[in-house]
Amino acid sequence: MSRWRRRLERVPDVAPVLPLSPEPASNGEFVPHEPSTRDRALRAAVLDGVEHAARRTGIDRRAFLQSSAGVAATLGIYSLAACSSPDRRATTPSTAAATSTTRPPTTTSLDTPGGTFDVPDPEDVVACEQELGSGTEFIFDIHTHHVVPDGPWRQNATRIADMISDLVPDGCREADPFRCLDRTAYLNDLFLASDTTIALLTDVPNSGPLDAPVPWAAKRETRALANALTVEGASRVLLHDVIAPNFGDLQLRLDDMAASADTGDLAAFKVYTAWGPNGQGFELDDPTLGIPVVEQARRLGVRVMCGHKGLPLLEFDRDHNGPRDLVALATQYPDMQFVVYHGAFERDTYEGPYDREDAATGINSLVRALEDYGVGPNQNVWAELGTTWRELLSDPDQAAHCVGKLLRYVGEDRVCWGTDAIWYGSPQPQIMAFRTFQIGEQFQAEYGYPALTDNRRRKVFGLNAAALFDVDVEATRCALDADGLAAARAEHGALVREGAIPVPWEARGPITRREVLTWLRSRQEPWTP
Repeated sequence: MSRWRRRLERVPDVAPVLPLSPEPASNGEFVPHEPSTRDRALRAAVLDGVEHAARRTGIDRRAFLQSSAGVAATLGIYSLAACSSPDRRATTPSTAAATSTTRPPTTTSLDTPGGTFDVPDPEDVVACEQELGSGTEFIFDIHTHHVVPDGPWRQNATRIADMISDLVPDGCREADPFRCLDRTAYLNDLFLASDTTIALLTDVPNSGPLDAPVPWAAKRETRALANALTVEGASRVLLHDVIAPNFGDLQLRLDDMAASADTGDLAAFKVYTAWGPNGQGFELDDPTLGIPVVEQARRLGVRVMCGHKGLPLLEFDRDHNGPRDLVALATQYPDMQFVVYHGAFERDTYEGPYDREDAATGINSLVRALEDYGVGPNQNVWAELGTTWRELLSDPDQAAHCVGKLLRYVGEDRVCWGTDAIWYGSPQPQIMAFRTFQIGEQFQAEYGYPALTDNRRRKVFGLNAAALFDVDVEATRCALDADGLAAARAEHGALVREGAIPVPWEARGPITRREVLTWLRSRQEPWTP
């Protein structure tokens, strides 16, 4: 019996925080599944491997978990599990509403894993740091969050406040716990505790500034603070403005769009089409609600429209959560760019090879919409990876299908990096994982997926988003390299190693199913902002 199979019979007695947990987690917006037998076995195997490597290197287990070597050990176990698990690709999500899309095949003809992590021996701490922990990529994270602790949203949107309270790290010692998710934590986790170069700040669903955790004015303050930390003329933070045309007077929403654009700080508009009063969403190509928003953006010279698709939030209208409308608009407005956030991924949908007849949800629904509307690769539809990559990386086969389908059908120049930070803490472990991920040759041959070369990886990490948002990569890199951030990162790393400050990925998550369900039970009444 293999060591992996023996681990299936064991569950650890302790639950230390892993840099990349295999167990289902939430960004606070959706309810994850209960951990499966496979999830528990993976955790046990990771802890076993970490214990062994830490003992061999003479490093405390907790410190080892917080290092690049700890990430390498975790990713190595994920790759090993993909190779050796006999029930590979045979775990059905625990949902009564499962469709054929959610049921993975019970057998596979593949001789090798579809996806792997090419990591050094975790006992070679120096090699792990060199290969995982440092890189020269231009990393542009187009999906980041924080909150403004003293904003009116805490009284006006108590449901959102309760949701976000579960994201507060266990080790938070602030009198107001939301301070641990404020812009200071944001700047720390993104720019000191990770290799992120620049970021786009967004927000959760809301109906306007009075119930937004980060209203437009506060986003501008964050941008100004980040800019003040850099040399003149450089910027680390770009801004979304979330528009909800189905709340209140549409003309007021259009006026808000104009006011945001007039500030000169706006990079793009974002919509949550499945979000609305009394649980009623809308389509962005609806001539009475959506088209006026698109037309207004176009008049204002804002060429990027983003939409949350897939990953249904707790009170979403599932009938308006698919990517069809964004793809349809791409054909109507060829001079604009449409970004499908999360790539339309849904956790209840198993990501296998594309099947046109089984494409109601998930990334397949995006591919089908592209086919239906005749939108080819590298045109004006884009896909973003926030939460999607983090959810799938512990299952390398699904991760390979996800990344492979997006690169093939959306296009290698149209897939953008996003992490949902800081809900999951520092995005550094996710960055490390993507640096080492490979799509197997057999998947490439069988499904037409491109190899994840260094060049394609760099495109996804930041070059694609830089093109989307007209960011001059070299000028930005040169300006930001002069702001002393490298020295600040080194100092931050030394403080972490000394235990003077917590490791961000330990301090901020993940969010368990139990925590989300506890919140749901505490708030049974429907919420309308």
